[in-house]
Amino acid sequence: MSGIVRPSQKSSGGTGSYLGFKELGVVRFEDKSSNFDWADVYISVEMKVEGSQYPRKLFVSGSHEKDDSGNIIDSSLLKRIYYLFDAIGFEGGINLKGQFVDDKEVVIPNIADYLNDNFAPNPIEDPKMLLIGYLYKEAPRKGGDGKLYTRIHNYLQPNTAKGLEQLKDRIQFLKSKNFIKEASEDTMNGVLSANVEIEGIVTEQL
Repeated sequence: MSGIVRPSQKSSGGTGSYLGFKELGVVRFEDKSSNFDWADVYISVEMKVEGSQYPRKLFVSGSHEKDDSGNIIDSSLLKRIYYLFDAIGFEGGINLKGQFVDDKEVVIPNIADYLNDNFAPNPIEDPKMLLIGYLYKEAPRKGGDGKLYTRIHNYLQPNTAKGLEQLKDRIQFLKSKNFIKEASEDTMNGVLSANVEIEGIVTEQL
């Protein structure tokens, strides 16, 4: 067994009813990595969102960074994977070769099936609002289509008072460093909003 790889720890000091800090409940997971040549990981998480009648999707996608031996190393993607895993209580992770493994380091053949079996409700149950996250309208990208898209930031927390406090501190820090680029109210009033899934785009969220 090659061991489970985790990212290094670094310390760091909305207008719509469905935007801002919201309770979230996992509906289902989907693995879309086979759709894109560049994607080592592409996990789509459908979420029930407090204050919204429509589900929203969180995306964890990207390619692993590797050393000269082909072992994966710390990266933005690795951090985003563990933001999700830690929030839902999954104690497995990624090994040095980039394979998903359980807490016994046994390789998981299909990560979406595993997560659905262990961390998603069955189809007739309502999702439990066990998580809290931050939803925002992302500012239009330079050279993009000019539309606004609703994002769930990858930094999730358990739906507790402590989780909300940690989430607020993190989001405030990221905003202060301009790592979260939100659309202004003027932009939201003047640009067509789109609440659709964008496949094939990697959103780097620290």
